[in-house]
Amino acid sequence: MAPNRRDKNSIFAMTALFAIIVACIVTAGCMGGTSTPGFTGVSWSLDSYQDENGTLVPVLPGTTITARFDDDGKVTGSAGCNLYSGGYHQDKTAFSVSTLAQTLKFCMEPEGIMEQEARFMELIGSAAGWRIENDRLIITDAAGATTLVFEVEEPVPIAGTSWTLLSLAGENGTMMPVLADATVTATFSADGSLGGNAGCNHYAADYTVDGANLSIRPTTQTEMYCMEPEGIMAQEDRYFVLIADVTTYRVEGDRLILMDSTGADILVFEKTVPAPDLPLVGTDWVLDGYRTDGDAISSVIAGTKVTVMFADDGKIGGNAGCNLYGGGYTLNGTNLSVSSVFSTLMYCGEPEGVMEQEGRYLSLLENVSSYRIDGDRLTLTDAAGTDLLFFVEAEKVPPTPLTGTEWTLESYRFGEAVSSVIFGTTITATFSPDGNVTGNAGCNRYFAAYEAAGSTMTIGPAGSTKMYCGEPEGTMEQEARYLGLLESVAGHRIDADRLDLLNDAGETLLSYRAGGAVQP
Repeated sequence: MAPNRRDKNSIFAMTALFAIIVACIVTAGCMGGTSTPGFTGVSWSLDSYQDENGTLVPVLPGTTITARFDDDGKVTGSAGCNLYSGGYHQDKTAFSVSTLAQTLKFCMEPEGIMEQEARFMELIGSAAGWRIENDRLIITDAAGATTLVFEVEEPVPIAGTSWTLLSLAGENGTMMPVLADATVTATFSADGSLGGNAGCNHYAADYTVDGANLSIRPTTQTEMYCMEPEGIMAQEDRYFVLIADVTTYRVEGDRLILMDSTGADILVFEKTVPAPDLPLVGTDWVLDGYRTDGDAISSVIAGTKVTVMFADDGKIGGNAGCNLYGGGYTLNGTNLSVSSVFSTLMYCGEPEGVMEQEGRYLSLLENVSSYRIDGDRLTLTDAAGTDLLFFVEAEKVPPTPLTGTEWTLESYRFGEAVSSVIFGTTITATFSPDGNVTGNAGCNRYFAAYEAAGSTMTIGPAGSTKMYCGEPEGTMEQEARYLGLLESVAGHRIDADRLDLLNDAGETLLSYRAGGAVQP
């Protein structure tokens, strides 16, 4: 039986077609495009480069040189010290880079970094060809010699880093610089929390990282409104929109670039050196925001100042916005509990809402079960891990001089409690350099001798005028209490504009606020 010619031809044709397909796969010449998958949209890290002698040498230890080729014909990266950018053109295996520009920093370490950078810029500027071998990007010169060898860059960890925003994408996708006199920050904590300042308000969120994929959950923020600089609130709103759209990131030198799902750059940050975490104990903290009902975060009412200070003796104290308060605390690692909170009993009618804010603050304070500190920021959290209170370090204010200042009493010790000054009365003290203290005890003028050396102080028996004040009720009893406490003073402490007079056990008897310089 004669062989079937059609079957033989079919077998021959299929064999030839298979050979062509194999050849196409090997040479990547039948893909129809001008790039190999993974060439663009990938961050590459330089592994080695051709030195002046034509030998491939590894990149200096401690340096990182990167390149990223975008689909729009732009190349960006770090040359080891400076950032660079330019345009590139690719046609099959032909490749060229042009219009290179770079920043102008000078780096001292490691030795030879600037020479390496200059060589890299020379080689990438003279590139003439490319190919992918074993997941490596090979750049060649006009003679076909290998000049640069890149590997796919492993994502740089961002946990524990802090950044300052340089630019953000506008509505039309164009990158815009951050407004002058506005600072936008982002700190990625190791526990998966993100926090910072959006220019006006502070914000907080959770984030997750998987390789170069970055997801930022919806943020909570304080609710202040800032008038300056012009446009700050619109920029802040745009920032919150963009940060919610982030899907991936990359790090180029000292820059962090956040990208959306299309791979477009939407936020560009510059690395900041985070300040060392402040100690919880002994730092003066000022409330920046607090949790209201649900997930809302409220900023502190304008014109009010809420503070807290954790003393090393297990005592807590501060100003709740209207009244002074105190209590005790216990600390075990990052676990923190506050108990036995008490306060003075003044009523403040202004600004509107101050008493409601004070009640909310003191209530939240008693629900605290842990804390964390990021640089100069303190966050107090409840047992469920919900952030309740947000503080920043108090502005450093030089101590007010003891002498030459009129001090106004805010509170005084009454047994084991602390009492505020009766509304409608004013008690003052002025310490003169000649060793006399004078002032108003609420009704009468008084005078006494005092001695102060270092933190110690003694005050002799006080003399006073002999008026009687029937109003407000309790004025005379308060005055007698005040003059009696003066004689029990054994020490003093000045913190910024506050003066505390202490007994011999170091307990606060009298707390004053600086009222101004005494006129000569």
